[in-house]
Amino acid sequence: MKSLLLLFSQLPKMTESLFLRNLWYFAMHGSFLKPGKLVSKEILGERIVFGVDENDKPFALRDNCPHRGVPLSEGWYDGKEIQCAYHGWKFNQTGTCTSIPALADDKFDCSKIKVFRYPCKNINGTIWIYIPANKTQLQGAEERVPDLLIPSSEKFRFVEKVTMPADIDQSVIGLIDPAHVTFVHQSWYWRSAKKLKLKEKHFAPVDLGFKMVRHKPSSNSKGYSILKGETSTEINFQLPGNRFEHIRVGKHEIVSITCLTPINENETELNHIFYASFGFIKYFWWPLRYLGKQFIHQDLGIFQKLKKGLESKPTLMLLGEPDAQARWYHELKRQWDLSQQNNTPFENPVKEKTLHWIT
Repeated sequence: MKSLLLLFSQLPKMTESLFLRNLWYFAMHGSFLKPGKLVSKEILGERIVFGVDENDKPFALRDNCPHRGVPLSEGWYDGKEIQCAYHGWKFNQTGTCTSIPALADDKFDCSKIKVFRYPCKNINGTIWIYIPANKTQLQGAEERVPDLLIPSSEKFRFVEKVTMPADIDQSVIGLIDPAHVTFVHQSWYWRSAKKLKLKEKHFAPVDLGFKMVRHKPSSNSKGYSILKGETSTEINFQLPGNRFEHIRVGKHEIVSITCLTPINENETELNHIFYASFGFIKYFWWPLRYLGKQFIHQDLGIFQKLKKGLESKPTLMLLGEPDAQARWYHELKRQWDLSQQNNTPFENPVKEKTLHWIT
């Protein structure tokens, strides 16, 4: 029994940070950024202001004026410069100060004053931000820019955004947990708790995570049955908290991505984005989006129940092969932390393995 069971409450004691840094995080779908508008978000407990420049390229700055700390997002943005609401200091999109209205000494070089600028990218119509451990060392940012699996000219559609009332660890474990699907996501178009089947899936390590090797979709998942042509799917989880599902249907492909971004120690934002190469997908988009939102809100509902349970700080456990992916996640986190602390290459601790569970 001891080989099958791992007490979850012991995991945080094993030199594991709650937040991982020196990684890219999903910030928002690009449709949330409008010219001349600012968007403020909290990510990993850091307040960040986002905007787009004249060329529609995104930027992200620390959301504080360096003068007295007022959020820059509370000020004005004309599409070129942000002006603080308190004393009118101005900053361009790189975070460099361009004007201090109250300063009579015109010899002072205000460009020496800077707001920290985070590396920020638009990838396939989605906005990603790099959160460093040390804001003076950004040289590693370009090494692990996310690959979203579709051509650079294509864009993802936005499905849904919800705030999970849980930390990033609980949220990730819920995302990659195969055993909850039967009970949380019961529906006529997906699967029923009355039709449980033994599943056997082969896993392999890849980059900063692991993948469920490409396979034919489960026969008791009705959602796949409407797809015509030879169908296969591969599910890939990557740190810090992204799940990629790539489905091939004949010559076409579907990419469904769920991204978990820590807001703070108690909340995690879940974003879901979707792409399909079918030309007719636009005609079915709204019913598909509705079904996707329903699926996500089923998860949100169980997490609201989970929040109540965790208030009493119960002892938790990870048990057997259905929880193997959760254990891998914690091992991956520890190895990433060690590699960053020791400035050594990351070594993926996951080994190839075939897992079994009933859903």
